[in-house]
Amino acid sequence: LFLKILLITSLVSVFTYLYLKGLLVMPDLEQPYWFISSIVIVFLGFYLESVGWHALVRSKIPNVSLKDAFISNGKYIFSKYIPGKLWIIAGRAGYLKEKYKDSFVDLASISFYYQLISILAGLLVGLGVIYFISLRWFWIVLALVIVIFIILSFAQRFVLSKTSRLLSRIFRKEIELPVFSSGRVLRVMFISLAVWVLWSISFYLFLLSMQHTEIISLKAGLIFPVSTVLGILIVIAPGGLGFREGFLAFGLTAIGMQAKEAASIAVFSRLWFLFGEFLFFGVVIIVNLFAKRNLSLKYKI
Repeated sequence: LFLKILLITSLVSVFTYLYLKGLLVMPDLEQPYWFISSIVIVFLGFYLESVGWHALVRSKIPNVSLKDAFISNGKYIFSKYIPGKLWIIAGRAGYLKEKYKDSFVDLASISFYYQLISILAGLLVGLGVIYFISLRWFWIVLALVIVIFIILSFAQRFVLSKTSRLLSRIFRKEIELPVFSSGRVLRVMFISLAVWVLWSISFYLFLLSMQHTEIISLKAGLIFPVSTVLGILIVIAPGGLGFREGFLAFGLTAIGMQAKEAASIAVFSRLWFLFGEFLFFGVVIIVNLFAKRNLSLKYKI
């Protein structure tokens, strides 16, 4: 019941946002084929993200299928537009908990850990371009990279131990969160880096679809990962709404784009990425329906 409520609430939230922001109208595109190509690459990024999630969650559920990891990663994708930021983590873990009858607390901790890896990867991909945009923001982002790196590596066992003890007291039962091998973490990190590179390329193609080719710099694509991650870290903004667009506009202006054009592109970048999210969500729902159908046929036989 909780997962159904989460799914419905997330869909209502995203459509409410689109309506209130006036984003239900498609902007004029200079090059529509670049826009379509960018959406396809956004989807490929989500698929690769699911591969990374699958690689990490196998530490807890060795027999988890890539199909189920794919569905769990996409079915509740719009829950990030619900205030609180943790709903997408809960949705991803909740689906596998129901499917494999495993511990929700353990799976949620793995989901959160994967989110940290994704955040670190996004900051690393965009760190270089931030140096040329703003030295102040470069030091802020570098500090975030160092803190998250320490948590994921040197302090992993300490943090998980303290968290396990706290959760055991809250739920009044013994809870021991899983510790990941360095090899597994590195593998997932490389996958996450590839995801953000794909989305950077996709954002560059989106810019080409909105503007003339000669005024778009290649490094403009690298502004997207950092602005998205910073939006994620702003807890009070569902899906990073407002902050992500503001930082995008700031970055695009800093590399030479007109302020008015940068602001317009930043706003419509939300609609652009939502197209990719809707494509991913749609494919996930179709895969889920076929999976349920095949399961019902299996039981009938």
